[in-house]
Amino acid sequence: MRLPFVGVLLILLLSVTFGIGHSSYELATKQILDRAEDRMRHVWSLNRRIFVQLTAKGKSPLGGQVLNSKLEVEAETYRLFYDLAGNLSVVSVAELDDPLLRWRVQRMAKLQLQGLRPKDYEQAKDLLRQIHNFVNGPLVCPYEDCTARGSLAMYPQIMNKNMHTKLYEDLVINWKAWRRAINEKDVAKNTFIGYVRLLRIAATYNGHVTPSRTWYLNYDTENFQAEMEAVVWEIMPLYRELHAYLRREVQAAYPKADTKSDGAISAPIMDQILSQDWYPHQFFRTPHQGRQHQLPSVHRRLEEVLVTPVKINRKAAEFFESLGLMVMPNIFYDRFSRRMNDDEGGAECKSQVYYFPPDVALRYCPKLDYKKMMQIHGTMAELQYHLYKMQLPFGLDTEPCPGFGAAIAETVILASGTPRHLHRLHILLNDSLTEEQSLNRLFRMGVHTLIAVPQYFINDKFLVDVMDGRIGVKDYNCAYWGLQDKFAGVQPPLQRINKDFDVDFKFYRGLNPETSNTKKFLAEILGFQFYRSFCLASGQYKPGDPNFPLHNCDFYDSKEAGKKIRDMMQLGATRHWRDVMEIATGERKLSGRGILEYFAPLFTWLKERNKQLNIEPGWDADELCRRD
Repeated sequence: MRLPFVGVLLILLLSVTFGIGHSSYELATKQILDRAEDRMRHVWSLNRRIFVQLTAKGKSPLGGQVLNSKLEVEAETYRLFYDLAGNLSVVSVAELDDPLLRWRVQRMAKLQLQGLRPKDYEQAKDLLRQIHNFVNGPLVCPYEDCTARGSLAMYPQIMNKNMHTKLYEDLVINWKAWRRAINEKDVAKNTFIGYVRLLRIAATYNGHVTPSRTWYLNYDTENFQAEMEAVVWEIMPLYRELHAYLRREVQAAYPKADTKSDGAISAPIMDQILSQDWYPHQFFRTPHQGRQHQLPSVHRRLEEVLVTPVKINRKAAEFFESLGLMVMPNIFYDRFSRRMNDDEGGAECKSQVYYFPPDVALRYCPKLDYKKMMQIHGTMAELQYHLYKMQLPFGLDTEPCPGFGAAIAETVILASGTPRHLHRLHILLNDSLTEEQSLNRLFRMGVHTLIAVPQYFINDKFLVDVMDGRIGVKDYNCAYWGLQDKFAGVQPPLQRINKDFDVDFKFYRGLNPETSNTKKFLAEILGFQFYRSFCLASGQYKPGDPNFPLHNCDFYDSKEAGKKIRDMMQLGATRHWRDVMEIATGERKLSGRGILEYFAPLFTWLKERNKQLNIEPGWDADELCRRD
């Protein structure tokens, strides 16, 4: 167990033992939190220093100064929260009269990896670095000859190769080569086993007999996995229709894959489908062919209208200002908004937000395209969230559960990418697409969203079932493929055995609690729930009215939607996430309703088209994983 500071423990024990009173006990507890906040101010000052170092002229963003500062932030943050949790763990919550203080203590007395003792925490960080290297390290020689070109990383090199290839043999070779490279001598499996051991240790410090209670810590929900699974089954009829349509496309494009008309789709092909969601030369056909039905290219017009990333940033900020949220002052653009170097953003080139109260800062991607325009709207949502919750007490100045802020950002990303909003920005001539173009856009969105959501759930469920002991080491691989069969209609490209370890690279990415598959699942599902709510409040979504469909809703300038967003942001983590989501949705549970209503026209078309082609939705996977 974690041990509190002796001085703090004595104060609390004396307060209770000698009946000093609730007020003195509360005062002692507040002093613990005040001291922790003082230490947190030092961490914020380090974040400010990192931002200054990265944006100072003539300074390399990869310099030693920045690296040392980041390591110092990580070390200081760990020590702070580890010490604080130790101190708060001996606080008797029943002795506290202030409900907000009770809530702060309950939230901050329990931790995930940061609750581990220093030696174990360092081991967990080492394992996460190894896991990161599985995905991003140059480890793979697909054709067993790297003398000419060098080794490749799964992301982005192999993923990009897979996106572009038209040969099934290439997909299978790359699929096998990466797994062989990272799991030679069972390295990947043993790394995973070691990491799960540490997650279980962290759970014991929280008093959790079931380790997944710590993994789902801030969701504070009994059997949260069951709630996620219910959502997967809710949207499954739509997924099955899309799967059936894509399966026929796979049969036409990759005959060597031997995909059965009622079977599952080979894993490397499903990975390629997901990577080609917006790729213009995808192997699968959209509902309507012909140049006149394809989505209009907005890149050139976007460059003409918005000209620079700076103007895109201001337009994104203007979206929130139109809702009645905070106006970003000129001082923000002058002092706290800086462009990344051209070679710095990496493959994804994601903008970065820095939090150091009383200020927030932004380093933005220099690329100018449609995708980055939508993403910066999500980044501005994060900035707005920081500005509102920094007014709250330390420990409650955060989102109520992981993924909640990303769900709010998702709504603005969806709205900013609609034809209606692009027309508002003078990028499109009309505020809607033709019926054919609209369906093609929905199809692309469906591939992007509907294929990903079950994978988030499968990866989360596999990890949690292993943590809780429902899946043993000897059953890892076949249990994983059993989940892929049950929830996604995906199977391995060749015969596998339990000794193999075939989880995909997105699973490894999700092992870090900061980028967990749980968080991504909630952000997608809750994001569509929020979007539906904001669109109804704005009057831009009118169920049954073809002129106001959900998929073309732009709630820009809606003070009603803005109030819902502001009310949620201002609460931070002061209340349970279900209480906060109820403000926007009137609901207290995750639901697939937002997704189903958004994709309703696509669902209708898929059912009609599959019926015309005599395609039966559903699958029966081959038995391709042999239990030893």
